[in-house]
Amino acid sequence: MKQLITFVLCSFLSLNLLAQVENSEIRIGVNHTIKSSILNQDRTIQIYTPDDYAESDRKYPVLYVLDGQEYFLHGIAYQNMLRFRDKSPEFIIVGITTDRKKRRDLFYKSSNQFIGFLEAELIPYIDSNYRTQKEDERLFFGWEMAAGLGFEILAERNALFSGFFLASPTHSTEKRMNAVKVLKSDSTKSNKFLFVSAAPEEHWITQDTTFLSIINKKNNTEKSWRYKTFDREDHYTTPLKTIHEGLSDYFADYKPVRLRSLKAYDDYGGLEALRAYYKKRGERYNLPIEIHGETKHFLIYNALTEDNYERFNFYIKEEFSDYIKTISRDIWFNRYGQFYLKHKNLKEAEYFFTYGLTKIPDSSVLHEGFGDVYLKYGNKNKAKKAYKESLKLNPDQPELILKLKEI
Repeated sequence: MKQLITFVLCSFLSLNLLAQVENSEIRIGVNHTIKSSILNQDRTIQIYTPDDYAESDRKYPVLYVLDGQEYFLHGIAYQNMLRFRDKSPEFIIVGITTDRKKRRDLFYKSSNQFIGFLEAELIPYIDSNYRTQKEDERLFFGWEMAAGLGFEILAERNALFSGFFLASPTHSTEKRMNAVKVLKSDSTKSNKFLFVSAAPEEHWITQDTTFLSIINKKNNTEKSWRYKTFDREDHYTTPLKTIHEGLSDYFADYKPVRLRSLKAYDDYGGLEALRAYYKKRGERYNLPIEIHGETKHFLIYNALTEDNYERFNFYIKEEFSDYIKTISRDIWFNRYGQFYLKHKNLKEAEYFFTYGLTKIPDSSVLHEGFGDVYLKYGNKNKAKKAYKESLKLNPDQPELILKLKEI
């Protein structure tokens, strides 16, 4: 018994060690050390590049994250969660590791030196070693004292960043906020994205009417300034939501247009407005300017569900004639084919089932649809053959069995 227990323990330890070895191979980003002559110290930074960075020749936005030892992963999680659905662009992330005991000095007392480090050393290092979009798409995130520093950078080094995400700012001194107030009146310099957040407990923010009047005052620029109180958060939990909402708002023109009715698309401005949206999107993010496949899908789907045959046929056969090549699931070939059957267009119905079967030859639902087409043509023998093929692929179809018996 003792030998058995020893064997089990050794086996468990071996498996555990194996798991640790496997887990140790998971790496997110790389560490760099920059010798700063301005700060007279070595600065550790973390750099993340998207998965396809090495294979592409594109230039990328960059998010600079102060206190990277705590918040570096937030921006990575955001894009990894959304980019596979084309709802976020890929972007580089630079985490700036900071000793907690030195934050007050770096971000407040010696803020001018730290900003100098960013401007003259760190940012040039990143721009010269990585493919970046430079000041056109360069973002700043800071929490607490680092967020207060963000106001100073916004006002005094205005060209350095295109957007700021500031969570629970402290040290938003009268000097800093007066500089921001002056900036706000200059439409050419205030054309930056600014998102400021706070928790309800942070009364120095939520009840500061001067501060709020400056942040909330609307400006007539392309970018926006916005303040939000996160009702269920506290001083230490605002960063995650701030980065998430900040990135979502900043990259709002990246997401495919996805509306739930034809009227909603018409109210949006129709195809002309969609083409304008995707042209601007493509120019900003170096992407194709044609209407996105997801938008095409929902236009066609809305026409189908609203039984608008004219719009459906126009979209799928004329405006988006290449859309059929992108379909990969038999459910959609079947829906489109059945829609044409419903509207007595046997030629187009047959085309969808035929094309679908070239891509998914073992689809029982498409063989059944083919049978439905033959039945409409009056060719019962071919209909029976198609139904039997469908049953061969999926015998559990009582309604199809009944349909076959009735022929």
